[in-house]
Amino acid sequence: MKLKQFGQAYAPKGSFRANLITLMTGTAIAQMIMVAISPVLTRLFAPEAFGALGVYLSLLAISGAVVTLRYDQALMLPKNSEVAAALFWSSILSVAAISGFIFLGCVLFFKQIISILKLRDLSIVIFLLPVSLFFFGIYVTLNSWSTRQKKFGRSSISQVVRSLSIAAVQIFSGILKTGPMGLIGGALAGDFLAALTLGRLVKRDDWPILKRSFCLDKIKNVARQYRDFPLFSSTQNLLNAISQNIPLLLLAKFFGPAVAGFYVLGVRGIQIPMNFFLTSLRQVFFQRASELHNQGGDTYALFKRTTLQLLAMVAVPALTIILFGPRIFAFVLGRKWVIAGEYARWLILWLMLMFANVPAVLFAQICRKQKAVLIQDICLLIFRVLAIVIGGRRGNPLLAVVLYSLVGVFFNLFIIFWVGNFLRKSKGAQG
Repeated sequence: MKLKQFGQAYAPKGSFRANLITLMTGTAIAQMIMVAISPVLTRLFAPEAFGALGVYLSLLAISGAVVTLRYDQALMLPKNSEVAAALFWSSILSVAAISGFIFLGCVLFFKQIISILKLRDLSIVIFLLPVSLFFFGIYVTLNSWSTRQKKFGRSSISQVVRSLSIAAVQIFSGILKTGPMGLIGGALAGDFLAALTLGRLVKRDDWPILKRSFCLDKIKNVARQYRDFPLFSSTQNLLNAISQNIPLLLLAKFFGPAVAGFYVLGVRGIQIPMNFFLTSLRQVFFQRASELHNQGGDTYALFKRTTLQLLAMVAVPALTIILFGPRIFAFVLGRKWVIAGEYARWLILWLMLMFANVPAVLFAQICRKQKAVLIQDICLLIFRVLAIVIGGRRGNPLLAVVLYSLVGVFFNLFIIFWVGNFLRKSKGAQG
């Protein structure tokens, strides 16, 4: 049974539930692959190797936050498919331009970058970064287009291909004792093959409309019409990416790659099972919420119901991590990873609210409140940096992690209540 047929077997065709099940099926397989290989990888690679991987992925996440200029998100909003297709090309062209710009920067400032990041033994990583960024940006754009077209089976297939590729390359590299480059190479292979797979599926089904919309004048016009996405949403996304990834870079700077590796596994151990659901929810919810907003429907009810359901889902797992985190990590990943479990029991406080704030973040984009969210994220970044610096100056990595998590708790609560209040007032004004 195909992934799409599996979803439709348990819910009406095209319904929110059917689409979510279709995506979750592929996501479940992809995440189970990653969960299955984690105990293997932690025994093949040292914490320092995971620290190097974490630094690489953090740099990729930060640059990836602006690589599409958020036109990939904008293409979800137009009612007209021709306009959406033009935004698709705006996103693709942005990916090519920004990846090329970053590659040029890596060439011109190679020595300085290596010195700042302390990656003298992994200098080739600097040139792999723009390559990874290009494939990542292409994949994100193709994924958003598939979501708009309600072709959720495509995303499921590409997720499975990505996880299989990462698993194969990383395990084989670990057996050959390649060190950090094996982990990084696996991540690059996963993005490349996922983009290739999804690209072939999109070309097969949607090439005619995309080809018709490849007109530079049309692309310029829609890019200008949706300029608030690169101006505000893209900047906000960059700040959010820096906020989420700055602790790893600062922990590596203050305490070395081993502590960074413990942090990576602490976050990863929580986010992998969370992403099983969230990866699918973001795509399906954004499509459904955009559609409801365009139709003038009750967006507040959808926001409130989804947020409360997400909080209920995460409550018991979060309590389990708080009580038994170090023991769970030591048992599953190996005794040397008990420190990662100690970090996880504090990080879960922030991550559980980040899990529940997805409706708030997406509705802020849909309602074009990017400017307000941008201001909030500037404040969030400042306080997160201060939290890590305080822990670093005191020579206490656990203190840095605790303060960082508590800052995240406060700001996530703030955006949930702020967006909820805005949608409630909007509903009252419509009524």
